[in-house]
Amino acid sequence: MRITRDLLHKFARETVRKRKRSEPDLHAAYLVGSLLDDEPLLGGTTDIDIILVHKYQVPVPRECVSLTPEISLDIFHKLTDDFDQPRALREDPWMGYPLTRNHILLYDTDHWLEFIQASVSAEFHRPDYVLKRVQTLLNAARENWFSMIDTPSKTHLAWLNLYFINLSLAANALSGLIGPPLTRRRFMLTFDHRTEQLAIDQMLVGFKGLMGFRDSHADSLTDWTSGLSEDLLYLAEKTEAPIHLSNPRHAYYLDAIKALVESGTPSHASWPLLRTWLDIRLAIPLPAPGDDAWHDCLESLGLTEEATEEKTEALDAYLDQVDILIENWAEAYGV
Repeated sequence: MRITRDLLHKFARETVRKRKRSEPDLHAAYLVGSLLDDEPLLGGTTDIDIILVHKYQVPVPRECVSLTPEISLDIFHKLTDDFDQPRALREDPWMGYPLTRNHILLYDTDHWLEFIQASVSAEFHRPDYVLKRVQTLLNAARENWFSMIDTPSKTHLAWLNLYFINLSLAANALSGLIGPPLTRRRFMLTFDHRTEQLAIDQMLVGFKGLMGFRDSHADSLTDWTSGLSEDLLYLAEKTEAPIHLSNPRHAYYLDAIKALVESGTPSHASWPLLRTWLDIRLAIPLPAPGDDAWHDCLESLGLTEEATEEKTEALDAYLDQVDILIENWAEAYGV
């Protein structure tokens, strides 16, 4: 089947039409994610990200539904209460950005969402709002770093999870100076472009250093992807997977990672591979089929338990650099 933007939009509209019948308190619906971009496909797969806004109650926070082997629905449910302060959403990098985009509306009761969208979009890119958004992300990273010091994680996997959360927050704080939050599959690809636009290539180099990734690791990515794939299948067989790792999402991650590994810049596969694999390892019953590949990956990247103190110190230095760059940006824009 030929996947086009028109087809994806058709799937989105049909989904909302069905939900209007089955969920009578549905108040609005809108698109977010890659379908708003020029090229939603990566590795021949994509998802359709939809926010459903309810008047009274949220049935579940999130759903993932398979439409075809290549396309899935990723549906988030929210309440109208979440939008009560539209001006405050200008300071929210996660909820605010999608509302500034054109052609997102799938359903709107009495132009309610249009009003919200207009309120959020007004002056959204004003420097003081940009600064508040990126400072929110950086402050969260710094608070998490203090917790790494004050309350050591009970397991190495828990430490890795917090470490990667902080890496994500740091990268998003920098990226947020000129654009929306980074998505998992295109994380490194977009961060590469953003650091180039900001003329801070050294921050990309430093980020790769914190991940432990070097160009020489490109030859190992195929084996690591195979280990991830084995663990993902094992997870599906042995326990109920977290919603974002459920069966409809398997091709979404695996085919994208394989495409990035085979691209001209295989390092762009490093984040989606490691972040997704870590999520699997946090949920999977151990031992698992991918144990050898996983431990080889951590050893090769220097992310072993013995390296946690060194990596924590390096993260501290990186967050300081991010802080200085944001301060310089604010000074240049007079905020």
